[in-house]
Amino acid sequence: MPFVTEWSTTDQRNLVVFAPDVLKVFKHYRQRFFWQPEGGGILLGRRRGKHLEVMLATEPSHKDRRSAFSFVREADGHADIAEQAWRQGDKQIDYLGEWHTHPQRVPTPSAIDRLEWGKLVLQRSTLTPILVVVVGTKAIHAELIDGVQDKMLSPIGLSE
Repeated sequence: MPFVTEWSTTDQRNLVVFAPDVLKVFKHYRQRFFWQPEGGGILLGRRRGKHLEVMLATEPSHKDRRSAFSFVREADGHADIAEQAWRQGDKQIDYLGEWHTHPQRVPTPSAIDRLEWGKLVLQRSTLTPILVVVVGTKAIHAELIDGVQDKMLSPIGLSE
């Protein structure tokens, strides 16, 4: 599959654009070997109507809990980066969602992933969707979720 930076939802109503540096972070932390721990962070960028421009993916911090089959993001570190980006981006850079890796070629969200995503949606004060991304070794799974009508993005492969 080609390595592209734009995705749309399967209904073609939402566009998500990933900055090249975001995709580099995804590729850097994908689990190509059985002993590598899951990685993850938050996604930051701009909301442009129904569309998202993902400009930054935070990297795992030393405070996050990581193993080969789990990733628990701690707020420390990631929240600081989000606040700094918000200030430097004239208060237009927003929290867009979460990302993490799975040790699968084509990743499938786990029941735990879906439970945690549901909690994130409930914490939001608005119905704006959040972007959730699971990075596998060869492909990315991404969804826009709002607790009412979740939308999967068209599948995308990762180049070597």
